[in-house]
Amino acid sequence: MRVMITGAAGFLGHRLSKAVIEQGALVSRAQEKTPITELCLVDVVDVQPPSMPGIEIKTRKGDLADPSFVAALAEEGFDSLFHLASYLTFHAEEDPARAFAVNVDALRRLMESADNVPKVVFTSSIAVFGGSLPESVGDEVAPQPETTYGSHKAINELLLADHSRHGQVDGRSLRLPIVLTRPGKPQPAISDRIASIIREPLQGLDMAAPLTPETAIPVSSAGAAVAALLKLHDLPSGDLPTKRAFNLPSLTVTVAEMFDAVKRYGATGKITYAADARMQAIVDGWPSRFVSHWGTRLGLAADGDLDTLISDYLDQKGV
Repeated sequence: MRVMITGAAGFLGHRLSKAVIEQGALVSRAQEKTPITELCLVDVVDVQPPSMPGIEIKTRKGDLADPSFVAALAEEGFDSLFHLASYLTFHAEEDPARAFAVNVDALRRLMESADNVPKVVFTSSIAVFGGSLPESVGDEVAPQPETTYGSHKAINELLLADHSRHGQVDGRSLRLPIVLTRPGKPQPAISDRIASIIREPLQGLDMAAPLTPETAIPVSSAGAAVAALLKLHDLPSGDLPTKRAFNLPSLTVTVAEMFDAVKRYGATGKITYAADARMQAIVDGWPSRFVSHWGTRLGLAADGDLDTLISDYLDQKGV
């Protein structure tokens, strides 16, 4: 089996790549456990892959906004694609055209070039939701994105379902909440600014939270998200909803609860609040509770508590 992962150098892409290599096999469209013979790791920056006996690991560095690079990826072929690469919220707001090329056109081109009906697992987002929302947002709530990034994720869900209906791919989309916690230096992405609420105090660095203490945020550990993506890949297509998209059941926590949790783990950084109005408005437009009938039915689970989430970060940050 040939597997391709886009966004492989990113926080979640790295964890997924590692898990795929360790697992060594995935379930094919014929519902047979099949050894992975080739893994192609794709990103706009260099990917440092581990060696793995029995698996040919290739890396491809290039810009998904470049049609010729996407065409070259499609020419290589794949039996399974995990599509994680995207142009994130703040950058997408500033350059919608480039964001569309990366976020939408790249996936469309990869799907339309496929000639072997590959499985395609797409990481959608909580950002597809907006407007007036119920207290708990489940799979039945209609997407109404309020950001360019969220709009692109919603478009891709529809494209993936339509290409699956036409028999071009076997697609499935999982809407992720905020996935915590990326190790390393702070990044401008909203998800990483939220991650900093955990990461910085644990590193002994002072942290001024960009959100108010009572802000409620659906979150997932990287470990839980990766486990869900792998499980989703292996499910028979007949088990999926018609729209082939649903939420990852998630743990909801407040910013204040995140700070209390890191204090229990011995955080030494000074903790304060300095709300960012732009970021607060975006996060306030997202669901505060993220649930899923389909995810629960299919065995995808949320983290049990914040301690589980923080332990996942501490166990992996040096890997």
